[in-house]
Amino acid sequence: MNDLKERLERLADAPAPVSAVDVAAAVARARRIRRTRRAAVAAVAAGVAAGVAGITVLPSSSAERPSAVAGPARFPSPLIEKAAFGWLPPGYARTRVAQDAQRGTVFTVSAGRGPGSTAIEVSVGPPGVSPGVPLLPGGGKGHLTKAAPVGGRPAYWSIKPGGPGSDQVPAEFRWEYRPKSWAVLTVNDRAVADPVTVQRIAAGVRFGGDRPAAFPVRVTGLPDGLRATRTWVAAPAEVMISLAVPGRDGDLLISLQPAAARRGGVFQPNTTVDGHPAFDTRLPHTGPNPGPNVGLVPPAKSQILRVYGVRGFDIEINATGEPLRRLQAGGGVTGLYRRTTPLGTDPARWTTEPLR
Repeated sequence: MNDLKERLERLADAPAPVSAVDVAAAVARARRIRRTRRAAVAAVAAGVAAGVAGITVLPSSSAERPSAVAGPARFPSPLIEKAAFGWLPPGYARTRVAQDAQRGTVFTVSAGRGPGSTAIEVSVGPPGVSPGVPLLPGGGKGHLTKAAPVGGRPAYWSIKPGGPGSDQVPAEFRWEYRPKSWAVLTVNDRAVADPVTVQRIAAGVRFGGDRPAAFPVRVTGLPDGLRATRTWVAAPAEVMISLAVPGRDGDLLISLQPAAARRGGVFQPNTTVDGHPAFDTRLPHTGPNPGPNVGLVPPAKSQILRVYGVRGFDIEINATGEPLRRLQAGGGVTGLYRRTTPLGTDPARWTTEPLR
């Protein structure tokens, strides 16, 4: 094994031999004949024989997958699972994972008794950053109370059950799970906000850092320059991904949820898109311009499109500022909707590369 390693290192350090072929011509020829598999295979074989590097080998299987030959994704996973629950009280299960990358990356995993519940939450911040102490109700200064160690490492109550602040948040607990790395456990359900239960939940949390979350949606053809700022995935199959161009105005929000039985409020359909009822703020509609920037973003610089009943889901795209401008080259918000594909409620069909 050591001899093989040394040989590979020598090969990596050695200068490449001078090519005897016209690489540009070879690449052009490969592009011309890639439409047929037989010709592509012949071109690859010729390239290998001539020692030409850099020509993509097309798959010969009948089940061709573009991702099998694609290079590195332009968009890295927008959500890395940095923590997971171990033990939870009976009746509780994981309901949501989220990541906020606006000011440092903060990962949060939530649990509850049903979809949408965030009764129990664990948040993990960047290494070397100690979580702040929350203010008490009325703006009073909070303080930390030493608690029994977790895994032999320091732990504190920032809100102890029954203590100051617990009438607002039943319990908040923090511990140093690794040197200079902290986790915060927030319990919003008084039924399980007792010291023994809280510390048992904390002791069961597992920490990782390299597992990308799976998403029930795939979005392709995104403009270059966008970066994910906030993301969450919730049971049974709900998604929100917010993207922005660093240093520029506006953002792009893509969300997906199981189709609602009723549609109300300002999102009443006012058009159709590919045969699906839809709501588009660029068309006449009742009520104000909805969204997080109500009254702040002129309609000419923002657009919301919500399309109902797409493979059992409702899809919403909300774009403002620079992201909206960059979408125009690809058909605008409607074009991006058509490149947004729900993947169903079966996690086995989900993808860890939702953005392409």
